[in-house]
Amino acid sequence: MFTFKVMQIAMLFGGVFGRVIPRGVGPSPDSIPESFVGNIAAIQATNDLTGDTRIYFQNADNSIEEIGVTGPFTSGRLFGQGLHVPADEVQGNTLIAAVTIDGEHFQEIHLFFVSPANILSEYIFDTATGWRGGTSCTDCITVNAYAVQPGNRVLYAMGNSASGSPAVLRVGFVSAGAPTTLSEADYDLVNGWRLAQLN
Repeated sequence: MFTFKVMQIAMLFGGVFGRVIPRGVGPSPDSIPESFVGNIAAIQATNDLTGDTRIYFQNADNSIEEIGVTGPFTSGRLFGQGLHVPADEVQGNTLIAAVTIDGEHFQEIHLFFVSPANILSEYIFDTATGWRGGTSCTDCITVNAYAVQPGNRVLYAMGNSASGSPAVLRVGFVSAGAPTTLSEADYDLVNGWRLAQLN
């Protein structure tokens, strides 16, 4: 009797709201099966009414890949993907953070992650040169060898391209050095990368 009344109430609310909540969403016709592991980071173009988006994720082989989506999944379409960070440069189950500078059309993108040696690492994209990173990237944060505390789960990135900003980029993580608290590396064109801890 109780079950029957509950079913009646559920049917009543279903009729009142005039819709049935779907149990699942079918795959998009252009979706690509992925085996995501660990964290995912995403950025959206600023001042873009379509919501043009880039999503960064780690594959099962440890490489980091980017996919481009033209907007929200309800209206957007997958239009491209590419491998940007080779597996041997990335720690398994790495933290990932991404930020865009002058991001109206993704003119500059910074992707941060942790290397197998627990070093805070970066790949940079700009429209003039494309992606760069690894040991040959002299302007990436990687060259500073900032050590990340093993096993921590903290990584964030922010960008500010406003004139007179005290820092163009800010990257937060837990440092492996004493006192193993929240640290932040910031970058500006005059000082380059600087590291400080939260007091």
